[in-house]
Parts: sequence; structure tokens; C-alpha cells
Amino acid sequence: MKDFLKVLVYGSLFAVPFLTMFVVNDYFFPFITGKNFAFRILVEIAFMSWALLALIDTKYRPKFSWILSSFAVLLLVMFFANHFGQDSQTSFWSNFERMDGYVTLVHVFLYMVALGSTLTTRKNWLAFLNTTVGVGVIVSIYGLAQYSGAIEGYTGRIESYLGNAAYLAIYMFFHIFITFWLFVESKSNVSRVIYVLLATLFTFILIGTGTRGTVLGLLFGSFVMVAYMAIFGAKYPEFRRYAIGAFLVLLIGAGSFYVARDSAFIQNNDNFARIANIDLKSDLVVRGTIWGIAWEGVKERPVLGWGQGNFNYIFNEKYDPFLYNQEQWFDRAHNIVMDWLVAGGFLGLIAYFSIFVACLYYLVVLPWRRPDEQTFTVLERGVLIGILAGYTTHNLVVFDNLISYIFFAVVLALIHSRVGEVIPKVAKVEVDKNLINQFFAPVGIVIVVVLIYTIHLPGMQAAGDIIDGYRSATPKDKLVAFKQAVDRNSFAHQEITEQISQQAMSMAHDEKVTSEVKQEFITVAEAELNRLVKEKPGDARVHVFFSTFYRSLGNLEKAGEQMDIARGLSPRKPSIVMQQAIIKYSQGDVAGARDIFGEAFHLDERNDEAREYYASTLFATGDAEGAKALIVDERIYRLFALSDFFVKVVNDAGDMAYLTELYKSRVEQKPEVAQNWASLSFLYYQAKETTKAVEVLRQAMIAVPTFSKSAQCFITNMEAGKEPGLGC
Repeated sequence: MKDFLKVLVYGSLFAVPFLTMFVVNDYFFPFITGKNFAFRILVEIAFMSWALLALIDTKYRPKFSWILSSFAVLLLVMFFANHFGQDSQTSFWSNFERMDGYVTLVHVFLYMVALGSTLTTRKNWLAFLNTTVGVGVIVSIYGLAQYSGAIEGYTGRIESYLGNAAYLAIYMFFHIFITFWLFVESKSNVSRVIYVLLATLFTFILIGTGTRGTVLGLLFGSFVMVAYMAIFGAKYPEFRRYAIGAFLVLLIGAGSFYVARDSAFIQNNDNFARIANIDLKSDLVVRGTIWGIAWEGVKERPVLGWGQGNFNYIFNEKYDPFLYNQEQWFDRAHNIVMDWLVAGGFLGLIAYFSIFVACLYYLVVLPWRRPDEQTFTVLERGVLIGILAGYTTHNLVVFDNLISYIFFAVVLALIHSRVGEVIPKVAKVEVDKNLINQFFAPVGIVIVVVLIYTIHLPGMQAAGDIIDGYRSATPKDKLVAFKQAVDRNSFAHQEITEQISQQAMSMAHDEKVTSEVKQEFITVAEAELNRLVKEKPGDARVHVFFSTFYRSLGNLEKAGEQMDIARGLSPRKPSIVMQQAIIKYSQGDVAGARDIFGEAFHLDERNDEAREYYASTLFATGDAEGAKALIVDERIYRLFALSDFFVKVVNDAGDMAYLTELYKSRVEQKPEVAQNWASLSFLYYQAKETTKAVEVLRQAMIAVPTFSKSAQCFITNMEAGKEPGLGC
């Protein structure tokens, strides 16, 4: 039994680093869902195996540390924060896109406990860390293959098996510091050279992700690490020289990069340019605005916050129109302080950062108070402090994900395994082996099986059903797959509903789909949307989606009702206000649409789209001068000239002289479009200016040679006094 449990616990713990390469293309969000479900299952197996092993062998019993205690307090606080939050379902279970929430937080804690209680020797930790570095090499090679074009998927930022450049960046960040740890632990010069080369490879990949916050985190964490070693590493003269040298290299390298930031070499490399062009003042304007929105929400619920995954409610309610041209559905504040304040209030923030305080107590305070304290060497402390400093810097502008959580847990487990103190009462407890074999082991197996079957399996099957739906050959089969996904009763009901609704909207206008299947799709989609509205009251996004669904079906009355609800939940979001106006316009209420477009425009007058629609509806309601007054410069004029909607409205208003000027601008901006030349020529023809009409067509023949035959036909007809298009 003992040997079998050891195989299970070690096998599960060592399998986790390999999840980085685990991509399930048969699941919705293949880079996210597969990794997360597998992580949860592996952790449950590892934790249960460890718990049984600890009953048998006292050396595996849990130990006390302030790290473990502070993390446990965080779980307690977040349980209540999520329970009393805005949307507890999302807070506890999250969705397929994020797979975050309380469930993930609990599993990260369990992983840390099992890892820190099982790997208690230097040999075990070296084996584990070398294993994850080995995986990191494979991930890097795949990233290099993307970068070189040997593998499809390179979009200018390396993503490798993570599917997201920012996720890969923090993965590389941790592995750079793991190689630093292995470097200071190694006694072999050959091994040290290998670790330096691997750190260089990982750094190249990190830079190739173009994730600026993580690059800054690496730079700051490295400075902290080598500075600590240089200052306090008197007992290690060789490493102290390494640290001083590394500090100078970092200083000179960073300085040289800054000086050469405008050079062609750097500016011609997209990822170097992203880093070189960092401007904290301008780059943080958008982030700062989002943080301001988050703070407004925190002031409403300062103690326990809104619960995990509920920032979108604050973002919509407190929306700042300044963000009109940014992502419209932010679900994170992109700042570790604000994210935890939103999720758990000040209690949650304090509980989270107490984990860091506990780490620094063991790494900084305790060695200072007790100089003889040798749990960690100066070199080890330097690496660990550097990791914490860099990780925190990274999280000031990026949010956590499963990968960052896993390796943060690894760092915590490493520290806990060294500093954890035996709890006498726990260590002395003796459990009868028969009781373990006949009760605890069967119960443990049943618990793991039940968890997998009742909690994870439905979500895994639903994630597969969605993909099956998209791959199905017939519309009827698609509907069967999507309905099956709904029937799984997983935590991803919103995402499944959105996919069904999108399919319904697409099929509603597909002549190849029978009316029976169309109606069945529409009925199912409408029912699930109504259910979703009840499940997520106060979520503006749901109502916007519902409105779009009705609008695509031509039901403008219900579309308007849903968009009005969305506007009530997010009154200052221009995209919602404009959708409201578009529905009014589609209903024939042009004056009403004009007034609402005006509201959207005045929320932020930099919004060119709102300006265009407002000007168009002003023109449509007879206020041509008011519309033209919105064209404040040449840039706006050129944008309006290319707007089909504005041009149509001017044409409908009968202002042919102004329409002619607009088409002259169109021809200037888009000379390759034959229709622009033809329309301009026809406008001159209608104005009895045949000479100009012919001249435009002759210019068109040069600009668009393929238009020459038609243009010559038009010219011949005009010169003969016939209708231009006759016989052409």
C-alpha cells in the first residue's frame, strides 16, 4: 500500500509540469480547458494519495508554517467573499475561457500542501525542478519552431503550447529563476554552464512573447537577486563575484538597450520595439482608467469585495467612455492589488499579501534576527526573493492564470518544505493499518472518483460537445451536440448558450437550412438566453447578446427591450448606446436615433464612429449644417467620405454638390476602386457637366486598367448624348 501510494503521489506531482504541453484540440478553448481539468484531477489524486501516505508514515505528515496558514486564511476569506459576492456561481466555478475561480484556488493550495509535504529532501527537489526545466526546454523548442516559421501559429509573439503570449511569458519567467536556483545548487561547472545556457534560451523566448510587464518583472527580480547576493554573500566569494558581474551586465545591458532604443535593429524587431517603446505615462493611461473604475467598485464593497470573476459588473456599471476604443468586456483589472480588492475586498487583499509577508519573514526577517539561521543559504534566499519581487512586478499589469498559479505554488511549497515545523500532536498520532486499508483508502478512492465523475466529467464532456457541434456535418447534428452540452449541467452555461445563439443567428439566414431546423435552433437559443438572464441578473453583456440575437431575427421590439436593459446596467458605454440608436434607426425612428447617437458622441467626442453616425442622422433629419459642423478637420472629412452610411444619407437628402465633393475625396483616397470613379462621373453627368464626367472616366482608365472597356463605353454614350450605361 505504502509503495503504491508513493508511486501515485510522486507520479501525480511530477506530471503537473508536463501539463504545459497538454493541449486538447477536441475541447472548447483547447489551451485552457484541457490543462485545467487535468490539473484538478491530478491534484485530487496527489492530495488524496499524500493524505493516506501521511497516515501510514509520519515523515509525510503536514507541518506548520506561516505560508501554509496565510494561504489557508486566504481560502477562508475568499469562500465568504465569493458566497456573498455578485455572482457566486462564476466566483466558485469560473468559465471555460478562464477556468479560474475558487475551485482553482483550492486546488492550487492542495497542490502546494502535497508538494511541500512530499518533497522534503534536496534530492527530491532537484529531481522535480530539473524535470520542469526539461519540460521548459521542449516548450522553448516548440516556441522557436513557431518563431522560425517551421510550425504554423506565429503571430508576431511566441505562444508555444500555452496559446497566449502572456501565459508563456510568466512560465518562462519562473523557469529562468528555477535555472538560477539549480545553478547555485549545482557543484558541477559543466552543469552550471548548461543552466546559464538554458536561462539564456528561456530569456530569449520570454522576450519573444513581447510581454512587457513580464520582461520588467524579470529585470527587476534579477536586479534584486544579484544585489542581495552581492551585498550579503561574503561567505560565497565565487558566487559573489558572479553576482557583481551579473549586476554590471544587467546594468550595462539595460542601459545600452535604452540608449539604442530608437535604432533600426531594435525598432525593426516587433518584440524589441514593444519593450523599447514602453512609455509608462501613456501606456498606463488605459490601465490607470481601468484601475480607477475598479476602485469605484471597491468603495462600494470594501470589506469582502464582489467575489472572484465579477469585475465585469463594476466595469460595466462604472464604465468610463474614455475606453470607447478598447476591449469592451474587461473581466480583470489587470493589477494584482485591484484584482484582489475587487475579488475579496481589503480582507482578501491582506490575506493574499500575507502569503508574501510570510515568505519574506522566513527569507529576510528570520535570518536577520537569528544570524545563525541556515535553513536557506544566502544564494538560495537571493533567488527566492528575486522570484517574489519579479512576480509581483509582473502582476502589477498582468493577471494570474493556471500556469502562474502552479509555479507560484511550487515556490511556496519549496519554502514551506524547508521552514515547516513538525506539529507534535499530529506527528504522534498513530492510525491502525487495518483502519487505513479498510476504511480510509476506500473512502479516499470513492471521494476522488465521485469528484471526477460529478464535477469534472460534465465540464469535460460539455467542452467536447461544443467542438463536436462545430464539426458536425449537418445543422441537425449540430443542434444535437449543443443541446447535449447544455444537458451536461456544467459551469459553462453562458459560453454554451452564446455558441448556440451564434449558430441560430447564422442559420436563420442560411437558405440551405430547413425552416424546421432553423426554428428549433431559435427556440433552444431563446430558451437558454432567457435562462441565462435569470442566472446572471445585472450582467449587461448577457442582455447585449440577447438583443443582438433578436435583432438578427428581425424582432426589433424585443431587441430594443434587451438593449434598454443593457443601457440601464451600463449607461455610459458608447457601444451599448450606439446599438440602442441603431435599433431605433432600424425601426424608422430617425429622430430618436439621432438623439441617442448624439448622447454616444458627447460621452467622448474622440469617438469617430459615434461622430459619423450622429452626423449622418443629423443630415437625415434635415440638419445638414449641424452635420457638417461635426467635420472639424481634414481627417474627419476623409473618414466621412469613405463612410457608405454617411454618403447614402447625403445622397438621400439630395445634396448632390456635397455628394460630389465626397466622391472626389473617395477617388483620391481609393483610386483603385472603379465604382468611385463611375459614381463621380455620373454625378458630373447629372449636373450637366459632361466634359468633367468624361475627364473623370479617362483618369479612371489609367488608374484602373480593368475598368477601361466599361469606361470607354460610358464615354461613347455621353458624347453621343445617350444614357451613360446604355449597352455597357
